[in-house]
Formats: sequence, structure tokens, C-alpha cells
Amino acid sequence: MGMTVTFLETALLAAKAGGAKLLEGLDRPKEVLQKTARANIVTWADEAAQAAIIEVLLTTYPDHGVLGEEGNAGNHDGPYTWIVDPLDGTSNYARGLSPWGSSIALRQTNGPLVCGVIFDPFRNELFLGEKGKGTQLRVADTTDISKAVIATGLQNDDPTIIHEYMLRLEQMHLHCRAARSIGSPAFAMSYVAAGKLDGFVEKDATYAWDIAAAAILVEEAGGIVTDFDGGPINLGVGLCNVVAAPAAIHADLLKIVNMERAG
Repeated sequence: MGMTVTFLETALLAAKAGGAKLLEGLDRPKEVLQKTARANIVTWADEAAQAAIIEVLLTTYPDHGVLGEEGNAGNHDGPYTWIVDPLDGTSNYARGLSPWGSSIALRQTNGPLVCGVIFDPFRNELFLGEKGKGTQLRVADTTDISKAVIATGLQNDDPTIIHEYMLRLEQMHLHCRAARSIGSPAFAMSYVAAGKLDGFVEKDATYAWDIAAAAILVEEAGGIVTDFDGGPINLGVGLCNVVAAPAAIHADLLKIVNMERAG
């Protein structure tokens, strides 16, 4: 019998397979299509990368399910569910900007996250971690919210949601050192885990596939990841709002983005 592959190794193989398709897509027409909202697009590479990722995951674990940005697959009553964003940062990718790449997480079906991999094939940048087994990443040692650099963003064309986003952005600029938008929730959160950023906040725009893998990284690197109400993030279907930061400043950041420190 051959050696068994671990969940993390399978996620890494799948991310590399997806990454190869993303690189291939750079040399061909992007075929950018608009989804339901003006701010939401899809390219040939999104779908090709998801197909490549799913092939690796379900060939290795045919009884698992896949919750993916470009569609679901597999057995949704199985013991585990893979949460897949084949191309996070599609708008960056389509315009020749960075970062962009694949995000793959595994969770026990309706249970806790198990592992996560985020891979930028263009820069060959890899972030990975397993629940309870740690990561080489470490969140920043920032303890003062006024010195924090926070990433945020929005992909939504609802005028009310855009207005609320601008109010949150104002509060971050009033109470933090700076706010940044880098166009990829998966990488923004990975940068929080790696200590390059002090926090990441997004509401009304992200889904489980955008941030599930990065949530493991932030938590294993010593940070806290919650919904806007301070509770757990939504890893199922529907919006997954998130506030992620080192433990020392998470409570302050939560107050700021919930408009409890206005002025």
C-alpha cells in the first residue's frame, strides 16, 4: 500500500493544480463576464481552476463535498466539506494587478475548520496551516489600535451598503493609522496572519470561500476571527462577514467598525 496523503497535502496539491490553470489563463483572453452584480465578475480562469481543484479533491476523497465560488460538487452529506475559491482577487487578475490566487479550506461538515491553503502562483507565495497544529505565521504585535493598518474592501453595488461601508472606512481612518483595500479578502487575511497587516474587516461582500482558509491561519497565528457581532463567522451558504485582528486590538477594531467609537 502507498502512503496516505494528509488533508493538508491534498489541499496543497489542489491549490497547485488550480494555480497552474490561473497562470495558463494569463496567456489567453481573460473572457471577463459579469455575474449578477456590477462589481462581481468571473473569468475563464476562475472556472478552469475550480474544475482542476475539484478533480484533485474528489479523486482523493470521493465521499467529500465541495462548496465553491463557481459551484458546488461532491457529496454534501459526507463527513467533510472543502470550501474553495479558485481565484480570489478576480478583478486584480483581470487587470494585471496583485495579489490573486486560490484559497482552499476543509471543514468537518457543519463542524470546525481543519486546514487551509492560500496560494499565489504568480509570486509563488504560499500560506498554510492546520487547526490545532499551528503555523509558521505570526500576527503583528500591535497593541495600540491607533497604530494599526487595517485592510478592508467592498464588492457590492447596493447604494445603502456602499454608504455604510464609507462610514466604516471613515471610522477606521479616524481611529487607526491607515486603511487599505488590496482586492482579495483571502490574501488580506493571510497578511494579517503574517503580521504584514494589523486587521481585516469586510461586511456584505465576502462568503465562506473567500476567508475560510485564511481564518485558520489568523487563529493559528495568534489572532481572533469573528463576525461583526463578535460571534463565529458563517462557514455555510450566504454572506460571511468578518473582523480579524491580533487578540490585543480585536475588541477595539470591533467597536470601531460597529460605529461605537464615532468622532
